[in-house]
Amino acid sequence: MKFILITAFLFSCLSLCAQDFQLLNGNILMAKNGKVVHRLSYGYADFPSRTPNNIETPYNLASISKTFTATAILQLMEKGKLKLDDPFQQYFPEFPFPDITIKHLLSHTSGLPDLELFEPLIRQYPDTIVSSHILIGQLIASHCIPAFKPGDEFRYCNNGFVLLSLLVEKISQQSFEEYLQDHIFRPAHMYASFLYDPTGNKFPAQVSKHVYESFAIDTLSRVRDLKRYRYTDYNNDAATGASNIITTVQDMLLFDKAFFGFKLLKPATVQLAITPVKLNNGTYHTEKVMDTMEGEGEGSYGLGWELFDQPAYGKGVGHGGFKFGLATFYYHNLDNNQTIIAFDNTAAPSFGAVVTNAQRIMNDQEPITRDYKKSLARIYVTTLIKEGTDAAATQLTLLQTDTAHYYLSELEMNKAGYEQLYDYYRIDAALEIFKLNCLLFPRSFNTYDSYGEALNKAGKKKEAIALYERSILINPGNEGGIKELSKIKSR
Repeated sequence: MKFILITAFLFSCLSLCAQDFQLLNGNILMAKNGKVVHRLSYGYADFPSRTPNNIETPYNLASISKTFTATAILQLMEKGKLKLDDPFQQYFPEFPFPDITIKHLLSHTSGLPDLELFEPLIRQYPDTIVSSHILIGQLIASHCIPAFKPGDEFRYCNNGFVLLSLLVEKISQQSFEEYLQDHIFRPAHMYASFLYDPTGNKFPAQVSKHVYESFAIDTLSRVRDLKRYRYTDYNNDAATGASNIITTVQDMLLFDKAFFGFKLLKPATVQLAITPVKLNNGTYHTEKVMDTMEGEGEGSYGLGWELFDQPAYGKGVGHGGFKFGLATFYYHNLDNNQTIIAFDNTAAPSFGAVVTNAQRIMNDQEPITRDYKKSLARIYVTTLIKEGTDAAATQLTLLQTDTAHYYLSELEMNKAGYEQLYDYYRIDAALEIFKLNCLLFPRSFNTYDSYGEALNKAGKKKEAIALYERSILINPGNEGGIKELSKIKSR
């Protein structure tokens, strides 16, 4: 039965991947009791050069890296080098927040700011590459205040794990990469794993991250080649601890086996890592979502680990990761000793469905079938830019009734309009898109609001006023529209 289901799943994957790479562009591995049940590699590691993915292709783990940082901290705890309740300031006296402990950083309960911390610095110095070692200085210079008393709330914070990587370096007297190699990668036999080198001089074979540049372009581009992603992919892509471990699905399975085989930490410490952390009021932070996985269940957080409680499958742990153009997911079912590892270097919208179906297959359930439809917004805008208004309108008219294969999204049309207006400065194209969106979705206040904004930018004051007034009539609570209308009328 399981073989038949896996075969059906793989056929579905291959068919849908071949159709616009909608399902998976990357690697997935499924294991039971530490042994591979199946692994699949599909698509391209780099689209412009047509370099194919293979099962040994290295991927940036993104936030899955946090489980490694947490493991390093817990190893140092086992050796008596630190205590989780130690203030971070004990090790870095210049750190400006005496009440924040190591445990607060591990559990995202510190209240520290995230990547927005560096926005003023990068506005002033656009070529800045944020490294781990400038973080404490920026916390001091910003005069920021934690969003809440440490331990009161959960708020996801990458900077907390960057600080933890600095702590590993200070206590171990090794670079973070050296520590990972000596104490995690080699003991787990992860010989294809390393820490990202932002200069690109080391280990250049890792995948490229890909996105669609805009709705007017139907081919994938490297994220690093697009200016709009510079803040995240250039300025903020060098720090360690929260991200930037590079590995393969096979090496990730070796980590899974070593961690849950107690080769990296003692059993009691493993249990500590995957136990939900209590807030100051004695409750646990929980969410009715489970990161990448779909379906019923509840999520919470331990020490560098996401925790999943699913009625149909029991308890699981792991972590998800995301960068623009990249999605990663690692899952270990504690009750059934099942492991799923999935990487995609297009961050495809269906990535969650891939992971969910892998879990269903592992439990002798048929995959959920989906209607993977094409975006009419993308087709319309692409045709508009390439062939003009009439050709685009014709395409839309011919395809709009074929709801079995195409979908039309107001939000996608709106996004496409703003791309043309502000990214490409094609005011005429933007006006055409916003106008059509109003006709397609006449009950939406937002379509009129956006069209009014574009008309105002085009210098058509009278028409802009009329559109803003219509938007406010539909939604009297549109405060942004009310302010803009007042500005236009006062000129």
